[in-house]
Amino acid sequence: MSEKREPVITIDGPAGAGKSTVAGELARRLGFKRVNTGALYRALAWAVRRAGVAPVDGPALRAVLDRITVESVAERILVDGRDVTSEIRTPEISALTSRLTTLGPVRDKMTPLQRAFAAEGGVVLEGRDTGSVVCPDAEVKFYLDADLKTRARRRQADLRAQGVELDLVAVELDLARRDRQDMERPLAPLRKPEGGIVIDTTGLALEQVVEEMLKTVERVWCCTER
Repeated sequence: MSEKREPVITIDGPAGAGKSTVAGELARRLGFKRVNTGALYRALAWAVRRAGVAPVDGPALRAVLDRITVESVAERILVDGRDVTSEIRTPEISALTSRLTTLGPVRDKMTPLQRAFAAEGGVVLEGRDTGSVVCPDAEVKFYLDADLKTRARRRQADLRAQGVELDLVAVELDLARRDRQDMERPLAPLRKPEGGIVIDTTGLALEQVVEEMLKTVERVWCCTER
């Protein structure tokens, strides 16, 4: 009997829910590849900003989308071969990314790219719509959440580690705005995927979340031939 592929795991949820940290550790423990789809969109925003193109300029935006290549290689994000991993976490790029993700041409470019990463299995994808739109047939789908204040504190710490200092209230307001935008956008809105397992990470340590997810993955994987 032929060997079945390793499962595809998706992790969705709002900003600050712990997706990136959890996805990285889960992938490491399983020996899977991890794909941060939000970072791919950020890289696209970086390219659009660098080209000086406004999101409302449809023809110019499509020209940028047509000519650039975005890749995820060994946890690094590349645009046309240039490593932009350290350049895509700024508030300006975050704001532009939120605008771009509402546009059809951007989704048309990025969704097939993400599906290609998942095609062979053995991958953990994290983002906003990986289980609902990108890989609705994924073997295991998670949705992580946490209360707004907890998410804001995590986001503030993340920014501080990058040398960006923002008031906690300002971070909360920004996350609340992003939540509304992500949940209300007509294209691929943020929502729990069908069959997704919800985990509230408020008050939970990284190890607790990862252990709970590993148990779920094992239940699915143990029923397939490896």
